[in-house]
Amino acid sequence: MVDRYQMVACIGLRESESDDMVTVPLYIKIRTEEGSPLPAEYEDMIHRVSECMIQRYEQQFAEFIKNKKEGDVKDGQTKEGKTV
Repeated sequence: MVDRYQMVACIGLRESESDDMVTVPLYIKIRTEEGSPLPAEYEDMIHRVSECMIQRYEQQFAEFIKNKKEGDVKDGQTKEGKTV
């Protein structure tokens, strides 16, 4: 048996909003016979995990855009007067 790692998503990590975002790949460990193709049940699992990650990112992006639009006013400044 051989351990393989299949990347299913990338996640962005940072400590605060002012920090740069670090992209970290998310892998699934798969144990298969050496030289054999990926079994169908593993393919299904990879697709389910990827789909869950995509749905979560879609929610986060929608929330981010909504909050950004609510906080924006004229000339790229937020309601607090900070430049975006």
